[in-house]
Amino acid sequence: MTPARTPPYAQIEITTICNYRCFYCAGRDMSQRHMPMEKFLGILQGLPDSVRQVSLQGEGEPTTHNRFRDMVAAVQQRGMTPYTITNASLIRDPQWFAQVFPLIGISIDTLDAELAESIGRLKLHRALKGVDRLIDAMGAKRIVLHTVDFGQPLDAILAWAQAKGFGKHVVQPLQGKEDYVRSYRYKPPPRELPAELPFALQCRYLEHDHTSYYTLDGLELPCCFIKDTKSFSSAADLRTSLAAGHVPPSCSGCREVRRAEGQATASVAVR
Repeated sequence: MTPARTPPYAQIEITTICNYRCFYCAGRDMSQRHMPMEKFLGILQGLPDSVRQVSLQGEGEPTTHNRFRDMVAAVQQRGMTPYTITNASLIRDPQWFAQVFPLIGISIDTLDAELAESIGRLKLHRALKGVDRLIDAMGAKRIVLHTVDFGQPLDAILAWAQAKGFGKHVVQPLQGKEDYVRSYRYKPPPRELPAELPFALQCRYLEHDHTSYYTLDGLELPCCFIKDTKSFSSAADLRTSLAAGHVPPSCSGCREVRRAEGQATASVAVR
């Protein structure tokens, strides 16, 4: 029997509440609430010792949670490293963040205030001020900049990231999954894989057990991209389907699904 694999990284969605209204965020169509502290502690205590980093993030802004600091402290008490991704607009005590987060993620998509407002990233100046506060407190090298590429000009933010000296800049395309796209105002380029393919498929999250993701309700998933969980049964079932060349419903349209390495090239239109 193959032993159960235990990812070294866990992500817990502690809230779906956010002070932004980003058009590409699936959380805006979800129930708006915080995870109770008791549920969070139950998930945390159930994590295997192999988990070394716990990220407090999901579809909401983590710093809006009234127990956010207690949750970070609980992660530390278990001997694990906390991480989060914040829009930085609510940073008021940067020294605390510098003390508890070896690395922290910030989310900025554009430096154009008018464009930011139009896509739901409100009051850009507050976020940029928060970023500067974090830089002053912990240095730019400990900050990971996250940018969603929805087709906007990127030259300015790429130059800004380089000038600031962030430790890393992650630019991600819009997710093309059906449970995301239905709420988008801007549509990403379609990426459709046939339901059945003549070759095996892979997903890095399933192939390498990249992470364990816990929803607001405490459901464990193999990644953070499954928003409509009605068709999800288990990670093992997803692996079986992909290995057989089938794209399971909960993975339909996902950018992470790809042809397995070593497979012969096949004529398949993937846009």
